Amino acid sequence: MISEPPKLHLAGDTAWLVDFGERTDDAVNNAVIAFDAHVRAAGLAGIVETAPTIRSVLVRFDPLVLAPERLAERLQAWLTERDWLASEPPAGRKRWFVPVHYGGEDGPDLAEVAARLGMSEAEVIADHGRAAQRVRMLGFAPGFVYTGMLGEAWALPRRNQVRAAVPPGSIAVAVRQTVLTSTTVPTGWWVIGKSPFLAFDLERERPFLLQAGDELVFEAIGAEEAATLLARAHAGEAVARVEPIA
Repeated sequence: MISEPPKLHLAGDTAWLVDFGERTDDAVNNAVIAFDAHVRAAGLAGIVETAPTIRSVLVRFDPLVLAPERLAERLQAWLTERDWLASEPPAGRKRWFVPVHYGGEDGPDLAEVAARLGMSEAEVIADHGRAAQRVRMLGFAPGFVYTGMLGEAWALPRRNQVRAAVPPGSIAVAVRQTVLTSTTVPTGWWVIGKSPFLAFDLERERPFLLQAGDELVFEAIGAEEAATLLARAHAGEAVARVEPIA
């Protein structure tokens, strides 16, 4: 597949968006993660923050310190230093085995998702946990996790109605992706389960447990085990098995 070169787009008067293309594959995501790390490591005065997404990096700057034209020149120079789409996966990646209670009050949309996929609820649960899903970005809310990509059958549109308050730990699906909520949020995605795993907790020394490039394997558990693990999670345990990715 021929890739287009990354493009710069001015995002308002205090940010540039570095767009690595329309694809949502691992190569693009690796490029985003690597370029974001490169920009942050450069320590250029005037850059306020960077925000990596699934296929782009937002670079915010202070125009009183760094002129937008100068930053654009610097970003373009960094982009031409190497083929970012050939970047290796980020170092220190981990695979997390995340317990999930599917269905019931924790997964109110499981039956509807099963009907739309032409599967039984048990088949949906098995298929959702069949393979590791890559963490592609954190965003929308603190610690909110986007993973993917699921098989073509999971190309579900979002729901017609938005739920106003979905609790932390909810597992929701749409457009071949899974999201793991970290706070109470509104969402139009299909909620199929809930995990006692707390990926984000401000009370911890390390509030964010996951990073882009990690992988999640979702493992089905019962309601009683979920309640027990949630109590342990609130006591400070991660409750998800974790192993390094070679």
